[in-house]
Amino acid sequence: MGKAEFKVPGGKLIRARVEVMNGKVRFVRFTGDFFMTPEEDLEELENRLIGIEADPDVAREAVISYFRAKGTSIVGGKAEDFAHVLAMALRSA
Repeated sequence: MGKAEFKVPGGKLIRARVEVMNGKVRFVRFTGDFFMTPEEDLEELENRLIGIEADPDVAREAVISYFRAKGTSIVGGKAEDFAHVLAMALRSA
């Protein structure tokens, strides 16, 4: 299992846990003290990341594209911050 946390400068703490099997993401969970609207977007993102290639660049693009398409409002961070912490977790997996 890979884990990482990132304190957004002037913002919130974002943590990611990820499990990888056979080069694919098997599990992803984001936690921290951030807020987003709608809240359901976080769980939907986690579910959509399951099965993607466990490559930090692929994951980064998936996270940013998801938030951009959904128009999710994130307080204390941005899509790139979630992508960053996920990439760090994947590198430690």
